Amino acid sequence: MEFMEYMKKKGGYKKGQAVMEYLITYGLALFVILIVLAILVAVVLPSLRAPETCQFTQPGFTCNQAPHAIVADSANNLHLLFQLDNAQGRAVVIEGVTCFNAATGNIRKSDVEANNALSSPQLMAAGQSLTFGSPESAVTDEISCVNEDGTQTVLSPGSNFRGTLAVTYTFQGDIPGAPERLAVATVTGAVQQE
Repeated sequence: MEFMEYMKKKGGYKKGQAVMEYLITYGLALFVILIVLAILVAVVLPSLRAPETCQFTQPGFTCNQAPHAIVADSANNLHLLFQLDNAQGRAVVIEGVTCFNAATGNIRKSDVEANNALSSPQLMAAGQSLTFGSPESAVTDEISCVNEDGTQTVLSPGSNFRGTLAVTYTFQGDIPGAPERLAVATVTGAVQQE
């Protein structure tokens, strides 16, 4: 009992009570802030859409002059519709085109060869544009999006997609047997229903 009386005389209980009130007040305020943030994340994030971009990592091709479309079929398998513009300054032969659900740094020429969506090479003159992927396109072959393991990418309409468009090509007039070159673009956008 002597200790309790000593604490009362020194004001230890008042200090302890002030500390507890301080912790409870600010703890409750932080808890309310966390709840408000969680509600905002749950409500706002689903409504945010990925920006519609198609940007090559090196000069020579562009795909941002006309809007592209990331489309899901009835089974939610993705394919890409886009316009490719030849800014190389000379004619090229497009050997392969593939859409990947992977980062641009992870794509190799062998990946494009293994998943090539083109049925035949396409000649593009300097400054020419070709559209790919739909029945009304210059190149009607469907450009399916695949995962790194080669399986079909599946996303529901309204989902956000971030992937890579990979193009292998040679210059017209290259020596026969010359290696193909690789150009990659980052593609982002919301998935649309077919």
